[in-house]
Amino acid sequence: MTSTTNEPMPLLEALTTIKGALEEHGGSPPTPLPATLDRNKIARMVSVFQPRELDGRWTEDERHIENLEGAIGDPKKPRYLDPMTVWWGGDRWYVIDGHHRLVAYDRAKVARGLPVDVFEGTMDEAMAHSAAANSKDRLIMRKDDKLNFAWKLTLTTELPKSRVVEVCAVANGSVGAMRSVKAKLLGDLRVPLEELADMTWASARLLAEGKQMDQDYDPEDAVRKRADQYRKRLYTAFKDIPTRDPEAFALALVLSNDRLPGSLMSTDAWSRSLRSTLEDLRSELPGADEVLAEWPEKGPEGADADY
Repeated sequence: MTSTTNEPMPLLEALTTIKGALEEHGGSPPTPLPATLDRNKIARMVSVFQPRELDGRWTEDERHIENLEGAIGDPKKPRYLDPMTVWWGGDRWYVIDGHHRLVAYDRAKVARGLPVDVFEGTMDEAMAHSAAANSKDRLIMRKDDKLNFAWKLTLTTELPKSRVVEVCAVANGSVGAMRSVKAKLLGDLRVPLEELADMTWASARLLAEGKQMDQDYDPEDAVRKRADQYRKRLYTAFKDIPTRDPEAFALALVLSNDRLPGSLMSTDAWSRSLRSTLEDLRSELPGADEVLAEWPEKGPEGADADY
């Protein structure tokens, strides 16, 4: 069975399910290849074919889906979106590029004749295609999305290193490091593949370095040490400009990356700072007490940097 809920089938279970269907039914898709499919013929397997991590992107994804739904319009006379890319998994078609379009069709209640392009290739190649397509998507994959999917491909496929580098848009050295970590964890440390499949690249690398098992390792202290290094670099580059000209400095950050303000506001450090500011202004700002009552003690994703 495929998963269509917010709790996707675990990666290894999903891969086993698809491989079993391919072995039982063969990998050749039905002919002639379809140009359209009804909704009930299209399945999702997000743990395998969704490279972008949607946690922390809810608002952005919702806005994108709403725009797509609006473009579809009247379900009685729908305007169809660009074709979704589907791949034959032995007993059903899986969407490998176009997850947001599929959700938009669902919300618009359009279920007949959805345009599709068929991807013909192995499961490994279908996973690679999904990564490549999403790295070019309008909702750009974040650095950690790319690294995590590169780790997934390194761990579960036989794709050559050059292909993983290409489709995930990550450095050659990063994939080389992933191969070394995979060999160490599966070989020397004998960590079960099931455990590794649930890990991010950052967690796997820490485990290979022994830091996760080191009781003296303090993640918050590590973040603070990196922050001290960045603070010194900022001061060397800008002196007191951030406090002397905050409007222009803030605009410079936005112009360099318009997602940066949202990323900063999701960190523990900024969440605590904003909470402190609200507490200082609670006597002057109407509604501050209500806001503080629901304000998180920490940011939703913490302040740890990308790996």
